Amino acid sequence: MKKLICILCAVCFSLAVPFHAGANAAGADKSPVFSATFLQNWLCRDWTQERWIREFSDAEDAGFDAIILQSVYDIVRGSCAAGGNEQDAAAYPTAESFCMFPSQQTADYHSAQNSGDALQLALEAAKETGMQLWIGTINDDLWWKYGWGIPEGGYFKEWSVSNAAQCAALIREIWTRYGNEYGGQIAGWYYVNEIWNLDAACDGSDCGAYAEIIRDNIRASVQAVAECCPEKPILISPFYNPDISSAAGYTAFLTEVLREFRPIDIYAGQDGGGKEYPPAVIREWTLAQKEAVSGRMRFWINHECFNADFSPKSIEALRENYNAAADLADGHILFSWNHYYAPNSELNAQFRAFAAQRIPGDVNADGVFSISDAVLLQKWLTTEPKTALSDWQAADFSHDGRLDARDLSLMKQSLLTNKNLEVL
Repeated sequence: MKKLICILCAVCFSLAVPFHAGANAAGADKSPVFSATFLQNWLCRDWTQERWIREFSDAEDAGFDAIILQSVYDIVRGSCAAGGNEQDAAAYPTAESFCMFPSQQTADYHSAQNSGDALQLALEAAKETGMQLWIGTINDDLWWKYGWGIPEGGYFKEWSVSNAAQCAALIREIWTRYGNEYGGQIAGWYYVNEIWNLDAACDGSDCGAYAEIIRDNIRASVQAVAECCPEKPILISPFYNPDISSAAGYTAFLTEVLREFRPIDIYAGQDGGGKEYPPAVIREWTLAQKEAVSGRMRFWINHECFNADFSPKSIEALRENYNAAADLADGHILFSWNHYYAPNSELNAQFRAFAAQRIPGDVNADGVFSISDAVLLQKWLTTEPKTALSDWQAADFSHDGRLDARDLSLMKQSLLTNKNLEVL
């Protein structure tokens, strides 16, 4: 320890001029943890072209390959009419509808940009930045008006058939409208209806009604994609609530629901981080879902980066949840960097380090944070010739996007206390 302290004390910490990362501080070649992040259209529906480009560029810098646009068409409904039958779709008024492009399907509102065509702006920005966009179809509030007990009166089935036809028509319309010019930017399609472990479906008391109705709904979207762009996958992201069924019951239900999907399609179950489930629960329910997928689809995990009160989840908690089941999946996505981490520069810097599997302080990218990294940073800060940092961001201990004497001082403290040496 004495020898280490002497070496560190010999390093000069009196530098006053900050140095921003430049050409001689190229980032290390790291494998990103997350491939895509969700974006809800209420945030981006009126973005300009420049704003879209900035979002894609920032997402790429954060380690993502794509953005998942959760839906392009939203139907927001009011409450059930007083005295109305909650199992009757007609009892729910349509409050308003919004579409991100001038669709043949009627909508009350469109984007204030590009003559109402925000989707074209997003696709053009993806093309310019070399990124991709997953496109979600219709988000209809009526999806959430069922789900407890046995479906009655045919309401859910009638709504589901109508919703399936609308989603399929939207897929065909979007591909016809944008496929030729932006087909390379469309990563695939997001199935918006979020399935969960419905009580009656998981205990079998519905006699398979829910699974049959939802499976028929899914089939319409799968067929539309198969007709228009069969090489494009469909992404689905169910969730779970341990309080309403067993994991085994969910496995049985999902096994029936997922039969319509293809091997190229992707199951990315929500990990439950937003409900603050402990790692052991996350792993148990992830195992159950993987058993249901059973090789018929690709298996990913959708990691929630918010807490139960909708505050941003700490990177330490996100990492803990990620590690709970990371070995079970061959892909990982996030809900949602755009909403929870991007607006906070410090959290965003920490997330970027985690997403790049970066070891804090390991500026020479040899897989170990050691005194040699401090010596190298000192040489770089004093502009010693032929000095380069393999991963400059690993030295940004102050999370301000630049390197200076403060980072070197914090690096020294970290070495002396032997903390923060784990992979973020």
